[in-house]
Amino acid sequence: MDSPNYQRIRLWSGITSIGANLGLIWALAVSASWWATGSAGLLAGSLTLLAAAFLMTLANLPFDLLSGHAVEVAVGRTDLSATRWFMDWIRNRAMTLAGLWVGMLFFAGFSAVSGDRALLLLLAAVVLIIILFLLFPAGHTARSGSSEELFEKKLEDELKALQVKPRHVRWFDHGDLETVNGCITPRGFLSLSTSVIQWLTPREAALLAAREECYRRSGTWIVIPLIVLIWTLAGILMTRLLPSMNPVQAGLYGAAIMTTWSFLALFVWPTLNRVWMRNADEFLASMASAAEVKDLLFKIERLNATDIALSPAKTAVFHPIPPLQNRLTNLEKLS
Repeated sequence: MDSPNYQRIRLWSGITSIGANLGLIWALAVSASWWATGSAGLLAGSLTLLAAAFLMTLANLPFDLLSGHAVEVAVGRTDLSATRWFMDWIRNRAMTLAGLWVGMLFFAGFSAVSGDRALLLLLAAVVLIIILFLLFPAGHTARSGSSEELFEKKLEDELKALQVKPRHVRWFDHGDLETVNGCITPRGFLSLSTSVIQWLTPREAALLAAREECYRRSGTWIVIPLIVLIWTLAGILMTRLLPSMNPVQAGLYGAAIMTTWSFLALFVWPTLNRVWMRNADEFLASMASAAEVKDLLFKIERLNATDIALSPAKTAVFHPIPPLQNRLTNLEKLS
């Protein structure tokens, strides 16, 4: 299976999943005016919202199984067994279920209060978002004498040669045999996938780490949390616009509105990210030859099986990272 078909399956699986989630949560929210009339009590309402959260979580299983495991196995990009994948899915979805339930309880309470209490709940939401950013998973430290530690030392030397200050490295295994990934976390760690060791040289990893430093130096690590914070608070305030018949419906309306609001963000913020991507590519081009940068970007495209070229319409939707051909064309204008 070539990259365009691989990405097309993943894209349409994701779109179908999002559409199913939106349809389900809105159907539950609108219909709750009659089926949840007897669930206004705290315990009964909480249990009803928990059941609704479980239903929405379970509804994602077919889509997750297709795009998260079946397709990956078909193209030979994972060595995870179905059992291990399912156990990982249960663990991750359990956290999602807990977050969804707490969120719906929040909206049930938020709809019933006003004044200082409403402001207090908004403040609690702000604190929670900040904590979640600070707790962004970075991965594990390298064991003494491991291949990860040896790679780190070579990476550190390459970063120094590029006049970039090395960062503490954390490693994570995403179960993909070829995809390479990395970022600088909000706490300042350089988080890298273990696949980097297998597919990239220390020089290549250093160039990509230096490119991430461009994001850090430009202040995007502050701008992104602010965007998320403001966008989320705007969505929370919009939940008060829909009148609800009972606390269960209020909780479901809150989840439905926030799900829709988050979906709309996919049409708004990718444009800004593409600007940041262009600046980071230009920063990378200032640290290596044009030929080396081009070879590195082609290599990443092959490993991550991304599309080389997309139509302008497709690029504008769901693609915060421009297609490779667009990035190369922009770099050619600099030379």
